[in-house]
Amino acid sequence: MTIEININDLIRTRMTEIAEAAWRNHRVLPTADGEGRVLQIGSAATVERWVCGADHGSGVCGEALLTHRQAAELLGMFNVDEPVLDPQLPVTDVDLLDEGVGGFTCGSLYHLSDVRREFEKAQG
Repeated sequence: MTIEININDLIRTRMTEIAEAAWRNHRVLPTADGEGRVLQIGSAATVERWVCGADHGSGVCGEALLTHRQAAELLGMFNVDEPVLDPQLPVTDVDLLDEGVGGFTCGSLYHLSDVRREFEKAQG
């Protein structure tokens, strides 16, 4: 008996499971392909992949969330353990598809305002 597994279906299923858990546990939503906003800090830009749907005390947040890699790239840092040293809003840990390792790894999501604040601190 041969069992065929389509890797694309497996990845799509896992990404759906991650999205459902992120919403259920943290009120975080992934953006649909091609629907994310372009986020710019200084001369660097990236595309929104996650958005915060949590209420931090003043209504639904709606702020873009950046992966560790996106935050580091916008801040001009690569391979940095913590691109945002003192986040004001909760950092969310979710599984992310990491092309560098060829699979899913735990990653952090940072609010755009915290990344922007870190950029402004570095600018002096």
